[in-house]
Amino acid sequence: MRRTFMRRWVLAVTAGETVGFIIPAAVGGALTFAAAPASVVYPLMIAAGACEGILLGLGQSIGFGSFGIPRAAWITATGGGAAVAWSIGMLPSTIGGVDFASPSALALIVVGAAVLLASIPTLQWLVLRRVVRRASWWIPVNAGAWAVGILWTFAPSPFIDENTALPALLGSYLVAGMLMAVTVGALTGFAARHVVESTHYSPAQGTDADKSIQQ
Repeated sequence: MRRTFMRRWVLAVTAGETVGFIIPAAVGGALTFAAAPASVVYPLMIAAGACEGILLGLGQSIGFGSFGIPRAAWITATGGGAAVAWSIGMLPSTIGGVDFASPSALALIVVGAAVLLASIPTLQWLVLRRVVRRASWWIPVNAGAWAVGILWTFAPSPFIDENTALPALLGSYLVAGMLMAVTVGALTGFAARHVVESTHYSPAQGTDADKSIQQ
């Protein structure tokens, strides 16, 4: 049944994103305690974010099941999108001295936020369009899900500072990452199911897909 697919998707996405989020959380925490310069922090956090994306892409590919989604291409696209997202998200803290009251700065922030949210689903769409017609809807659906889910990453901020112990810091962001993962998984589940039901597959693949959906 469709419920089986939704359960698999949410669990796989939650697991992939939660484990993936540990990497930038751990790297960021270690760099903060080491007082690493921005020139070191920026590239390392982008690399850590790419690793997060790779694990998210793996989780999503598992959630899709055997429905014609090219797994390697999907994982690569998701990792690349995550690297783009982290490169944008890290810019304000890296550059420093941003005047958030400036209209031009606010405009750049809005544009940057839109690109950040759309980066992963846009690169995924380049893969998805190979197997699903008119799949551009995947971009706004997922961007919206990330816009909601990413809010969890701001939750620990009021409770931590430079004096917070590293285990407590990592623990708080791990919980936030898990909540973000569950949120994104749940909000994108219906879109993923639509992908499965719209995938153009061969008769042999169709038999397996139909059996899986009907379970």
